[in-house]
Amino acid sequence: MAQTSLAGFPTIAGGDVLENSTIQNMPIGAYMETVDGRGFRYFKNGGVATVAGKVYQSSARDATNLQPSGGLGVAAQAIGDTTVTVSTSTTVALNALAGGFLSVNITPGQGYLYKIKGNSVTAAAAGLVITLEDPLRVALTASSKVIVTPHPYSGVVVEPGTPTGVIVGVAPGIVSVSNFGWMQTRGPASVLFTGTGVAGKAVGSLSGGTAGSAAPAIAATNILGYHIATGITAEYALVHLNIG
Repeated sequence: MAQTSLAGFPTIAGGDVLENSTIQNMPIGAYMETVDGRGFRYFKNGGVATVAGKVYQSSARDATNLQPSGGLGVAAQAIGDTTVTVSTSTTVALNALAGGFLSVNITPGQGYLYKIKGNSVTAAAAGLVITLEDPLRVALTASSKVIVTPHPYSGVVVEPGTPTGVIVGVAPGIVSVSNFGWMQTRGPASVLFTGTGVAGKAVGSLSGGTAGSAAPAIAATNILGYHIATGITAEYALVHLNIG
């Protein structure tokens, strides 16, 4: 049961939300809440230690190897198969997609999403084999196309000023390079801010500017939450997060 300690930092399922571990103790993306309503998701950090109060995103979209326009070609696979073989040339590291997702974006099979168990390695070559957690529910043919992604909470990076991936939350503390910890996604948080914010108004991701900062929400930006108090540029604002 989620709980909050009477003093110090909140705990989730017996673990400190400022946990910084070399060992994975929860499934990536697992969600927990403290009894005061703050929500957190379990993540694996990318190449730079996190900074408290900064906004983070998934690894950057790979429009060449993982999500090209029109999708990746595949070989025919029957209902019940648990592997998909990619016929498009790709460069993908061994098991880089483990825990991520495969979406069939062009029929046959379009609209179905599958969780990825693992993958083979390719280097500028066709033949990437993706192993699925669950069997195919609709047969694939050479006309089918797919797009794939690692889990959004695996290998997170600071939002680089203009998002290049999915916004995943705000760091409540330091998590070292390649370590595991918790990313805040809901409830009151301290967040780096750019611009002038008004209490009760929407807070969005920044579009061009300081890496890791939020900003007043405008058209075509992500809504991260709402101001609890007036936001002042270059300061850390109080924001009620509503990321997910």
